[in-house]
Amino acid sequence: MAYDIHPRSFGEILDLGFRIVRDNIILLAGIAAVVFIPLAVLQIISSSAASGLIGLLFLLIVAPVMQAALTVAIANVYLGTPITIDEAYRSVKPILAPYLGTFLLIYLLIVLGFVCLIIPGFYFMIGWSLAAQVMIIERRFGMESMSRSRALVRGAWWATFGIALAASVISEVPTLALTALWSFIPFLGPLLTGATRSVSATYLAAVMVIYYFDRRCRVEDFDLRLLAEQIRSEGQSGPLPSAGVSTVA
Repeated sequence: MAYDIHPRSFGEILDLGFRIVRDNIILLAGIAAVVFIPLAVLQIISSSAASGLIGLLFLLIVAPVMQAALTVAIANVYLGTPITIDEAYRSVKPILAPYLGTFLLIYLLIVLGFVCLIIPGFYFMIGWSLAAQVMIIERRFGMESMSRSRALVRGAWWATFGIALAASVISEVPTLALTALWSFIPFLGPLLTGATRSVSATYLAAVMVIYYFDRRCRVEDFDLRLLAEQIRSEGQSGPLPSAGVSTVA
């Protein structure tokens, strides 16, 4: 299913996030479930100390890889190119080292910003909020991805903050409520929590990918460039190029 790519209002971005998750729930929740369900099983069978270590590894390595695969899948879906769960994860493999390295750098700089003073940390957290999309879709890493994210956010810091906050609240509040409910169910509870998080994780990822393309439409006419490329492709023989990454990134 293809989606019309053009600048959207605040509400339209949030609404389209729901549509993309609903239309592709098996693909997107499946990508997240590959991580969340085994994590739930490990937490059931491991000790408290081991659970803490698992949680740390999840935060620093596993979660970013899952988010990268989700970003790949959502970008492909948004651009109208089919993709599978396996293809989404395999597409992350060639860029795994620079992606994780940049993610850790951003994480450390934000933490340092909060330690020094809350306002700088908060400012840079929003300014770099599109760095993951830049890395996955445009294949830019390190300081280049951070500068690119800030350029896309420039002039729309508060709008970016509002989108990220609204999407986080929409995805997390029901998840926290259900997680509290599942916690009373022995053994099955963690699995239900994993399944719940597999669904909720997809919404925030979808909204941020949509917002990334929205900013590109506004600052560099991405929608017009994409249309021009599609017209050129239709005039050529042979299949359209694969959209593992945007062909006009």
